[in-house]
Amino acid sequence: MPRSLTFRAGLAMAGIVLLALTSMLGSIVIAETASGDAAAINQAGALRMQAYRLLATRARPDSAERLSDRLAELDRSLASPVITERLPDDPQHPLTRQYQAVAEQWREQLRPLMQTPAATAPADVAARVGDFVDQVDRLVGQLQREAESRIQLLRLFQGVILFLTLGLVFLAMYKLAAGVMPPLRDLLQVVERARHGDFSGRTRYTAGDELGLLSRTINQMNENLSQMYGRLEERVAAKTAELQRSNESLGLLYQAARRLNGAPPGDARYRHVLAQLAAVTGLGPITLCLAQTDAEQAYLRLSTRAEDCPDFCRAPDCVPCLDDHDDTPSPWVYRVAVSEADRHYGVLLIQHPPHSPPEPWQRDLADTIAGLIATSISLAQGYAEQRRLALMDERAVIARELHDSLAQSLSYLKIQVARLQALVRAQAPAADTEAVLDELREGLNAAYRQLRELLSTFRLKMSGPGLEAALEETVREFTRRGELSIRLDYRLDHCPLSPNEQMHVLQIVREALSNVLHHARASRCEVHLATDTHGQVTVSVDDDGIGLGERTDQPGHYGTTIMRERAAGLNGRLEVFEPAPGGTTVRLHFTPQMRRDTPATTLPGDAE
Repeated sequence: MPRSLTFRAGLAMAGIVLLALTSMLGSIVIAETASGDAAAINQAGALRMQAYRLLATRARPDSAERLSDRLAELDRSLASPVITERLPDDPQHPLTRQYQAVAEQWREQLRPLMQTPAATAPADVAARVGDFVDQVDRLVGQLQREAESRIQLLRLFQGVILFLTLGLVFLAMYKLAAGVMPPLRDLLQVVERARHGDFSGRTRYTAGDELGLLSRTINQMNENLSQMYGRLEERVAAKTAELQRSNESLGLLYQAARRLNGAPPGDARYRHVLAQLAAVTGLGPITLCLAQTDAEQAYLRLSTRAEDCPDFCRAPDCVPCLDDHDDTPSPWVYRVAVSEADRHYGVLLIQHPPHSPPEPWQRDLADTIAGLIATSISLAQGYAEQRRLALMDERAVIARELHDSLAQSLSYLKIQVARLQALVRAQAPAADTEAVLDELREGLNAAYRQLRELLSTFRLKMSGPGLEAALEETVREFTRRGELSIRLDYRLDHCPLSPNEQMHVLQIVREALSNVLHHARASRCEVHLATDTHGQVTVSVDDDGIGLGERTDQPGHYGTTIMRERAAGLNGRLEVFEPAPGGTTVRLHFTPQMRRDTPATTLPGDAE
């Protein structure tokens, strides 16, 4: 990889290391070659001293033996390896030539002269020694120059190596500053921008080295991240739109459920729901057609379009729209059946663009709205049916009350009138006629009293606060009507009763209090309402009167029978008995509808 930064950095390091090794090895070699220069110079310098000592020894008459030793010593010094090994191999080298000149002058001139002391005058010998010493001085000087040349060579070598090293270092630094730092700074800027979420930065360095590879990788990574973030933003926007759409759909369903709760068909709230559905789905116009089961014509048509008539409408022929098995009235209309529990109430027709059918969420929302409309119609019909049944039940109760009270009294009065007519025709005594008239008068009074009680019972209604408030009002009413102290003990706060159960309980208590007021001759009465451990409600009315006696068997007394019928309507039982201390107790036991439908664990304190 010739353009690799690692390779180039390694090459520069290798060059620096190689130059350093070369410098060290060269210095070692040159130092090693110059290691004997000082010894050679000393040895050569010693030749001068030996020449003078030899001259002094020659001047003594008895120095022949010592002269011979001095000559041998100078021969050894001149031929010493300390000097000869420093001589270059080139015979023309100045140091070699100077050494040969010194050796030649010694062998050919001075040594023979020293061996013949009497042949030459001392002055000539001294002159010859001086010439020899001059030659030796030149040899020493040449040795010094050779030693200095080696030192100079070492300096030159180290200077060259230092220059090459510095040049290589500067070249590496230049390459680093010019070829590495700019793309590296550019790369760091791109990375810093990416760290702050900006992936639009790109590097321009595309060389084949590691920085180029890293730059291309960073560019590709930024490109991928930009695309990924773009797709992520699109997905977030889509999810946000979906959540907003879901929120609008939930809001529509909530508002529709509130508006359609008990709304009668044709109500303006239906039209408002259709307008909201069109606004949320973006489809329309939307038409709601309602019809009776198996009818061929709708009895109601509501639409978000003006005049409530869509383009495809074929009224009065509504079968194509109402029949689920028929083709749709138009290929651009989405039809949703308005039905619940196999009961068909009509159809919801939603127009859409020709080539853009409703999306799944639009279809689901339309199906849910159609279900809410069907539930609203079903509840409205159920409420109407309940009211009709309640009215019929109340009429049956009124008929039963009239039959059990006024009808019996009127029958009795009819018999007395027949007796009176017979007495009048037979011209019976006045005493007999007066007796029949007294009975008629008592019967009329009893009938009038029963009529007032029935009117009071039929006009009775539950106020907003509930059963306890109605019972308190009843206690105050009967307390005012007679000299009777009535105490109410109500402990059903934690046991809710249905409106029908509350009405039956109130009527039974009123009937029992009426019996106490008219027949018991009591001074005190207590009304208790509580629950036992099984969740059963007990209602008791206790008085301190004369007791039952034979009153329950008297003709025309139907209060106990009516109370038993009401108890049976509560799926309970009624007990009428005389307790041991005296008086009368009327006791009702029944299980509330809430407890029968959803059995639950009885809380501590339910039983009293």
